[in-house]
Amino acid sequence: MSSNEQRYGGLSGEAVDRATGRDWDVWVEFLDGLGAQEMDHKKIVALIAGPGALSSGWWQQMVAVGYEQARGLRVVGQTSAGGFQIGVQMTLPVSAGEAWDLLIEGPGLGVWLGTADGIDFRKGERYRTLEGASGEVRSMVPGERVRLTWSSPALAHPSTLQVTVVPSGGKASVRFHQERLSSLEERERMRAHWRDVLKELSQLATGRCRV
Repeated sequence: MSSNEQRYGGLSGEAVDRATGRDWDVWVEFLDGLGAQEMDHKKIVALIAGPGALSSGWWQQMVAVGYEQARGLRVVGQTSAGGFQIGVQMTLPVSAGEAWDLLIEGPGLGVWLGTADGIDFRKGERYRTLEGASGEVRSMVPGERVRLTWSSPALAHPSTLQVTVVPSGGKASVRFHQERLSSLEERERMRAHWRDVLKELSQLATGRCRV
């Protein structure tokens, strides 16, 4: 595989070269020469920003993640804090407002969160479901997103979950993003879970369209 065809951090060598002036091979050789294999994520970013002369904060992070993957310091889906994350999304056949109502006030709430009487999606409010999930609301933007901690008997330790609704051509794109998962196995299990949740939400939304 040529240098420009290599992909780390979801980016090809060609894309990285076009944006930073170096492809993955050059970045890896450059950072190896500075001892980056023995450094943590923050120090690698500092090398990219300093000796690497890369001013964009976003690209500093992307190159650091790509380098860590290239050198086996990080696997796909692993964050700089050492945990794992997953994002799953689907477009539902309803407007963004209808999707939000379905998720927060309608039957969709029980699908993704569980059975929780009287939950108040305000920052700092705690919740517990009959299925055993519990946590605290961290932030809320009505009609757009809610972020909360999410503990469950199915998880090794508490995670963070964000649910986002984005308008998409008269329909709504719903995304579940979960962070602080403990392993690749847990990440893949939760990927399957949220895909099933989205399928059920899509069925509910389709039923609403037929009413």
